[in-house]
This record gives sequence, structure tokens and C-alpha cells, in this order.
Amino acid sequence: MNRKVLFLGALCGMALVGCNGFGSNEGKFAQVDNETIYNEDIDLAILTSNTGRSDYDNIVNGVLTRSAVVSKALQDFPELGEHWNTYAKNLEDRLLTLVYQRFYSMERLTYSDADLKAFFEAHKADFADSTGNVEYLDVRGKVAERLLLEREAEKLKAAGGDTATFVYTYKREMVQNTIKDVKDKYPVKIEKIVPPDPEGYYEKHKEEFKTAPAFEVYHVQMSDSAALAKLFKKPVTLEKFKTIAAKHSENKETAANGGYVGVVKDGFAFPYGIGMINGMGAAFAGKPEGTVSPVLGTAMTPGRHVFYLVREIPPEVKPFDRAKADVENRMLSEGYLELPADYVHITKNGAPLITEKDIVQIFKEEPGMMKTNGMRDRIVHSLAECASFADEARALGLDSSWEYRTFLHQTRDNYIISHYDEMVQAKTAVPEDSLKAYFEKNGNPVRPKLSYEESKNDLNDYIRFPENVLKRDYYFNYVVNANRTMDDARKHVFSNRINALRKARKDRIEAEIWANAKVKVFKEGFKVSQAAAGPEMMQAVADSLYKARNYDAAIEQWKKVREYYPDDDALFAKATLQIAQIQAEAEQYSFSEAEYNVFYKMWPESPDAEKAMFSRGFILNENLHKDTLALQVLEEFQAKYPNSEMGKDVNWLVDNIKSGGKLAEELMKKIESEE
Repeated sequence: MNRKVLFLGALCGMALVGCNGFGSNEGKFAQVDNETIYNEDIDLAILTSNTGRSDYDNIVNGVLTRSAVVSKALQDFPELGEHWNTYAKNLEDRLLTLVYQRFYSMERLTYSDADLKAFFEAHKADFADSTGNVEYLDVRGKVAERLLLEREAEKLKAAGGDTATFVYTYKREMVQNTIKDVKDKYPVKIEKIVPPDPEGYYEKHKEEFKTAPAFEVYHVQMSDSAALAKLFKKPVTLEKFKTIAAKHSENKETAANGGYVGVVKDGFAFPYGIGMINGMGAAFAGKPEGTVSPVLGTAMTPGRHVFYLVREIPPEVKPFDRAKADVENRMLSEGYLELPADYVHITKNGAPLITEKDIVQIFKEEPGMMKTNGMRDRIVHSLAECASFADEARALGLDSSWEYRTFLHQTRDNYIISHYDEMVQAKTAVPEDSLKAYFEKNGNPVRPKLSYEESKNDLNDYIRFPENVLKRDYYFNYVVNANRTMDDARKHVFSNRINALRKARKDRIEAEIWANAKVKVFKEGFKVSQAAAGPEMMQAVADSLYKARNYDAAIEQWKKVREYYPDDDALFAKATLQIAQIQAEAEQYSFSEAEYNVFYKMWPESPDAEKAMFSRGFILNENLHKDTLALQVLEEFQAKYPNSEMGKDVNWLVDNIKSGGKLAEELMKKIESEE
């Protein structure tokens, strides 16, 4: 579970999702530095994974690794613990809601654990796997469904006997009923936001609150647009227009009055059943009285009206009393309306429950969340729902459950790890004044709509983006980048690569922490896999994979080396050459030639650049049959390395390409004749 559980985990309300129970007991599983891991923590990790117990060792090592990072984070930044304690108070309702909805309601179907456990013990063989093994907590949801089906056997039979459909329908109806029942049982009130000083806003933006352009008009309405247009081929006076309307208009209400419609506003529906006319403003704005429109219509009935302009009524600034509602709506739709910290959003029994201070803290703790009025509205509605569900959860004793305790523990770890990464990066961040100066000059290069505060993360990474990654991507994708400079490609490369680099940066830090952690396991029979970290170990792993002829894994390991240490020029170069060579051996020629191109373009003075250029030219000719490009590369080789030991081979390849392959054919014939 990522850090979004701090808020977004409760945003969606109840949902029909498959969930398994967890939590065997509160006993200790292990101690990692200063962090204690309980058996329940392991169960949660297993049952929320995609693989389940089949990948037990890797899952457990993942939990232990996270605990090592938490311990290191609290050692490096003790204030993180204080921040968590403050924020945790605001999470109780959200986590209780999650526990209630996910486990008590959707998984257990409101049955008690005691009843489910008793049913499980009585029918244990029904839930066992092929080996005959089964643990209650792994199948608790299935036990609840089985108990439901037995209890509702008559209803199941009446519904046609489809158990999957019956259970799904039951859960869906339970969700709908539960939301209403809980809100009625534990009501809270969302207070309407009244923007402060709307009159002051109005005075600053008065010109934006004008009446719509209006026109006093007559019209003729006909279903035959061609016949209608024919009536107005020549200019007409108002009297003539009235006569035509009275005789030909199919709108009886206006025809009785010579086609008079009255004053209409552009962009608003017209009376007498006419509806919203398209193009009225374009036809009459700035035009003299007596102008006759072309044939106009609505979206539903195009081309059925011709209008006669009596007068144009220009827009006027609305007085504040008329504009007040529009002003307040505008204030609530633009960006983020700043409110006092004690502004009350939700009340319970008439007393304040959630204030603006609480909302601002959520935005602060969730930096990826856009701070907008719309998002605040979503947060407020979610918190209101959580307040009701949390009261129901407390009434059921779920605040004392191991589900709640374990979710709280995991959420704490998520919080500390995510903030630790931010604080580590802040140590090497671009100075604030330099960051502001860059933003004022360039804005956010990749997401220009973001404000300075919202752009800080992007800007820090953009300014410090590894040149090796930029160059590698530029030369690797040489076809795409043929007509643009490296600077032109920078934004595109950043957008494509930054998320992978951020993850690699975080993974590298965690791997190094885990490698040096002190681990004590209390569970018998479990062996900790605590491999060493760092560039030397990563290279050793890559070499080992290559020697085992596991080419794909070796390539991925070398790529990981590049992502973990993108600023280490020598290591980046070595990894690139290794990748190119292994790809060639694995017959991944298109990738190999591109990586060779990267190598000799980025490190032209390397002793291996000569070999890389030759290898690329050979692959292009021999394996990919791109002779034009191969000839270009090989002739570049001849010019750059005239005294190369590979010169004879290069010369022969060049001559063969120029001969259209005849040299190779002759050579083959000669070999065959000698045989």
C-alpha cells in the first residue's frame, strides 16, 4: 500500500473488491534495528500481495527491508516521529472506515470472527488446497461467503442458483444500504463554503461580471430551410419582414405578432419554443439596425430561423447584488480559495469537527495532490463519510481490532518512508533562491501550468537531471532525434525517464540501508536474505547472471546499475558497453547496435570506442542488413581509425557493401570450391 492510503484510501467509499483477512497474533516475528515486526505485519503483506504465500521469502524480506528504512529514517530525522504522531490523530477515522468497509463488511459480511472460525473448523477440508493445507485467515472471505450461501439457501435457489452472481448482488445491495444506514445513524453536516469578501473580489474583477449581449429581434421560422432562405434574397424593411412572418412563419405564437420575439440574450434559450440559437452573436454583434441574419438554428434543429435586428443592447456591468452568486461561484471555481484556519467545514451535533486547518494538513502531507477547491470538496465529503463510519466501527469495537492496529502500523511506515525520501533529497536540493530564479525565467519546463510551489520537485530534478541519461537516450534513439538537438530532446527525455530514476534512487537508498541493518528473526526456520549492496556487488550479480547465460536478467541488472548510479561516468560507460555486448550475443541486434552507437558517441576517447564503432557497423551490415547506414558508420571508422588493427576487416566490409555483396558471394564460391 502506498502513501495515498493516508487519504485516498477512504475517498472511494465502499467498493466491491476481493479482500482476504490477516493477522495471526501479536507475537514478534523479527527485530530490525530499532523496529519490531509482528506476525500480523507479515500476514498483511502476504495477503495484500499478488503472489500470496507462494512468494513468502521475498515478501517477508520486503517487510524487513521497509522496517530497516523506517529505523534509519528515524535515526537520521527524529522529527519524523513527532510529525507522524501529530498526523496520526487525523487518520483514525479514515483507517477505521477502511477496516470497517474492507474487512468487517466486504470480507466478513458482518459475521463475527468467532462464528467464521467455528464454521471453518467444521468444514476445513472444503477450503484446503491440493496439499491439504489451509490457514483460516487466508480463506476467511471464502468462509464468510459459504456461510452466507448456506444461510440464504432459499433466496439463492429463487435467484437461479448462480452463487457468484448472488454474492456479488448481496454485497452491492449491502454497500448501498450500509452507507445510508450509517449516515442516518451517525449524522454529520457539511457546511457550505461562503467565500470571504465577495464584494472586494467583485470590485477587482467588475468588468468580468457583465450582462450577456442582447438583441431585440423578430423572426420567421420554417422547417424548409431552403424555402426560408429564398424569402430573404433581397433586403427587406421591418414592415416587409412582419408581413413575411405573418404569412409564412410556422411558429404560431410569434407569427400572430408579426414574428416579434422580443429581447433575447446571446447564449441563452429563446422564448416561444425557439430554444438556444447558434450564431446569433456573430450575426448581429456590431451590426446596424435592420440587419437580417442568415438562416440559423439550434443544435437539435439547424437552419430553421431568420432574424431581423431591431436594436443591439450592449453588455453592462451587473450591480453587486445581481452578480453576488456569480462572484461566489467564481471564487469557488478558481484555484484554491484561502480560508481562515478555524473555518469549519464539518460539524457533528452542532460542534466543529473538521476545519480548514485539517484540510491544509492533508494537502501538506500529500504533496502529489493538487491543491484546488474541487479537491478540497472531495476531501470534505470523504471525511464526512469517514466520520460516520468510524463511529459505527468504534461501536463494533473495531478500534481494538488487530486489523486496525496493523493498518495503523503499516500506514506509519508508509508515511515515514515517503517523507524520508523527500528529506534525503532536500539535503542536495538546488538552493531556494536559485530554484525561484530558474522558475521565474523558465517556468516549469515539463508541466507549465503548475505554480512554483507545485513545481519544486520537478525543477529540482530537471536542473539536476543526469547528463549521462540525457545523452544515452538521445544517441540511442538516433532516428527520432535526427532533426533535433540534444537540448530540444531534454524535456521529452526528462518526462520519459524521471519516474524510473526517482524509483531507482529510492530503491538504491533502501537496498544500501537493508544491507547494513542488524536483523534478529524470532520465527524458527526463516532465513534472512540480506545481500550486500553497492556498485561492486551489483556488477558481480550482473557478471554471474551473464556467466549462467541468463542474458535477459544480466541486461536488466546492468540497466539497473545505470539507473542507480547515473552520475558515475565510468560505471555508466562500462554498463553501456556490457549491455551492447550481451545484447549482440543474445541476438538482440537492434538494441545492441543502438547501445554501441551510444557508447562511442558518449565516450569517443575510450579505448573501447573503436571496437564499439566496428561492432555497430558489422551488426548493421551482417545482421540487420541496413547497408546504407552500415556504410556510413564504417567509412566514419576508416576516417577516424586509419591505423586500426581492424582496418583490413573494415575495408573488406566497405568494398563488399559497395559491390552489392558480390565480394561475399565470390568468397563463398571460393570456399565451396575448395571444399
